[in-house]
Amino acid sequence: MWRGDLGLTDLIDRQNVPKSDLRFEVLGTLDEASSALGLVRAGSASPAAKELVLAVQRDLCWMMSEFAAESDQARPPSQITQARLDWLEAQYQSIVARNPLGNGFVVPGDSMAGAALQLARTIVRRAERYVTMFQNHSPLPNPLLIAYLNRLSAVLYALARAEDVAAGVTAPTMAKPSPDGQP
Repeated sequence: MWRGDLGLTDLIDRQNVPKSDLRFEVLGTLDEASSALGLVRAGSASPAAKELVLAVQRDLCWMMSEFAAESDQARPPSQITQARLDWLEAQYQSIVARNPLGNGFVVPGDSMAGAALQLARTIVRRAERYVTMFQNHSPLPNPLLIAYLNRLSAVLYALARAEDVAAGVTAPTMAKPSPDGQP
């Protein structure tokens, strides 16, 4: 019988940790976000979007390694630094400067790349909630992780809208119809 069959697994520096530990919600959700971003890279997204997404996937892998170690001795040096937050902010500003977001909520699905990015964005938001819950129970290995995830979700939203435009969408599908009832 495998230990996993008993609901136990390992961290970098600890064995037989219950899979119900909140740390695994964080790890699993970060992994899920990276996998959803993999759909973007494997699909029809622009080369620039694919490059940005790969950089983010690598950041998420670093985050997972930070969460997979409980002791400071086993934890790798953090790659999620203020410089990385500044990089994300610059990405957001650049995307929005080229593709203004407009007002109102949009319904995902106007393009495959945009829809995959919106899916990844919602998973990143869930990861952010889990990291915040984790912080309420024990100190974060890196206090910048919440800020990174918060900014990442904004970048993914802007990038999704930009990829919709790149796919030829001239007007996004709005969540609410206009006051005159038109889509």
